[in-house]
Amino acid sequence: MDTPLAAPRPLAQMRRPSLRMITIAALVLNALVFSTDLIASGPNGLNLGHLIPPLLFAGLVAIRRRWTPALGALLGAVWLLDAFVFLTNLLIQPDSAASFAFAALFFATSLVALVAGVAATIQNYRTPYSRPFVDPPAPRLASATLLAFAALILGGILTTAIQPRSELPGIGAEALAALPALTTRDYQFKQTTITVRVGETVALRLNNADSSAHSLDIDEFNVHVPMPAGKSSLALFTPTQPGIYTFYCRPHADKAAGTGMVGTLVVEP
Repeated sequence: MDTPLAAPRPLAQMRRPSLRMITIAALVLNALVFSTDLIASGPNGLNLGHLIPPLLFAGLVAIRRRWTPALGALLGAVWLLDAFVFLTNLLIQPDSAASFAFAALFFATSLVALVAGVAATIQNYRTPYSRPFVDPPAPRLASATLLAFAALILGGILTTAIQPRSELPGIGAEALAALPALTTRDYQFKQTTITVRVGETVALRLNNADSSAHSLDIDEFNVHVPMPAGKSSLALFTPTQPGIYTFYCRPHADKAAGTGMVGTLVVEP
């Protein structure tokens, strides 16, 4: 008597991950991007604030509900909106391979979490419900798209690493050394108050003594200057209104709460 054999599932379909799993992987990798900050400065509110949310959301997305991948998309969108200016500066005008790699990986994982989370939610609601709910495999195009995206990111990092670049075009080392300095060390600005005059051009030498990239951000005057790890950079701006403002490092500060890498800019009349 012949024993009927079940038709095997196509190998490609068995190996294709679901969009939910892609969302979870993107969130976990997003958290790992900030692991260098945790190693360099130890656990604190800022780096834990970048590590815990994606891991928490990854756990929530893992719950087999149709709508939970949307949570991963939500966090990806929040990350991209919050770091838009900082990421744009580092991706368009990279100052080092390390800072470009950080920005590129953070951007890529946030974008993948956003797109995969939205796509997973839509796909789940188009799939007949079962108990327990089984996620359908990702479309065949998803794997090829992810590989191409990863190759693009890797190519950008390698290109930035081998491309010779002058750190501060248009200004010599002696001129830079003569400028007043704003120094970062141990994830803090050493000068917490800067006093300038309205209408006068401010030139600051930004010294980053940490092993992680920082930035100088003053939203009111559209100042968003990357500070590559272990290097010096230049900030030039002209304050147009007197008052008291906050300068901060976007990746390592909570401006609203006034915690982390923050300082006060006093613009006198």
